[in-house]
Amino acid sequence: MAGYNPDFLGNGINLPVPSFAPSLAGDVLRSSLLEDDIFANYINYSIITNRVRRSTIVTCANIDQNLIKNVRRKRGWDIDTRIGADFQLDNDYYRNNPWDRGHLARRGSLAWGKTEREAKRASDDTFYYPNAALQHENFNQDEWLALENWVFDLNLDSNGKITVFTGPVYGDFPRTISPQGREPALIPSAFFKVVCFVSKDNNELDVRAFLMFQDEEALRDKEGNKLFNFQTYQVTITEIERLTGLEFDDEIYEKNPLLFNENPEKQEQLHIEKFPERIEVDAPAEMIAKGETRDSVAVDNAAIFIAAAMVNPSGDERKSEWVSIINLSSKPVNLEDWTLSDTKHEPLQLNSVLKEQQRILQPGEAVRIQPLSPVMLSNRGGVISLYDNQGKGRRIDRVRYTGREVEREDFTVRFLRRG
Repeated sequence: MAGYNPDFLGNGINLPVPSFAPSLAGDVLRSSLLEDDIFANYINYSIITNRVRRSTIVTCANIDQNLIKNVRRKRGWDIDTRIGADFQLDNDYYRNNPWDRGHLARRGSLAWGKTEREAKRASDDTFYYPNAALQHENFNQDEWLALENWVFDLNLDSNGKITVFTGPVYGDFPRTISPQGREPALIPSAFFKVVCFVSKDNNELDVRAFLMFQDEEALRDKEGNKLFNFQTYQVTITEIERLTGLEFDDEIYEKNPLLFNENPEKQEQLHIEKFPERIEVDAPAEMIAKGETRDSVAVDNAAIFIAAAMVNPSGDERKSEWVSIINLSSKPVNLEDWTLSDTKHEPLQLNSVLKEQQRILQPGEAVRIQPLSPVMLSNRGGVISLYDNQGKGRRIDRVRYTGREVEREDFTVRFLRRG
């Protein structure tokens, strides 16, 4: 099997597999049955295994979105005998509990080839236990696994080819799972994904790096900041390296747009809130590119919040959707020229909906914004952001909701209980 190709993107770009820090190197599974003693090669991707944790260290995948086929999903997962049953978690660890077998190398992305038969073989090749990870049943796999499609959907890449590195992250005190009669296994606290592509703007390498947490109690940042479960963050390569012990190629580090170390000049120029950067992303449009100005955020100091939303009303959704805003400060707030955004459509100017007397929000008072057009709230989940009128608009609040939360018609989603 060919496995991962470091030259896949073309344009003279070579992306070697990440190397290992000394703290990780001793845990790498090595066997004469594996390519170069460490790589388990599959169609369109390769895996490196942690022999101590019996889980993947990193999957390295090549995706050609021009050749993806819609093929039937394989039933059942298989043990990879090259890695050995003692170094992978089989179905005992996923049975009768809230933990799913989450694909690390995404089946839908790797189901590509010149023919449907080739694509089906590639799809089936993702169903080996080394490519599975313990992911909570509430983990939003669709959004997480589709990050590579965000690049494609935004038309950022020049040739439809994407290279993706994915893997688990373990906290200092991760949870464990103990099937009857089997050794306990550690549960990942988070997952990382590094998406690489050739930019259509300059034909050079471009990179986006992400983390999604599924256990914020086991893994908080060094400042103790709250990390929200099932929230995707765009992050720096350095943060991923420190959490995993992997060491990515220098070019990947240089091309990732977010900054880890303090840089006063860039901080002022790009409106960077703090270092290292970690930015919430729940929609393609929220991804930050190289040199792109960040949202000016006033969340820490503001007392104006998005309180609730009607996302899935019965009847005419466009007319019946609404968002409410509440003032929890001790002073009146003027909403003149404030805007509401769903990240996908033109923002709503609150002046167009609120009468003049409604734009002064008294302490403890809430106001309903309705109708929302041109803003549209997707029943599949989304983001709502509120901006004030200072400069280009500071982000005052940002909330997200999932498709599961709005399945029931006429159910009000409430946001005031955060974290």
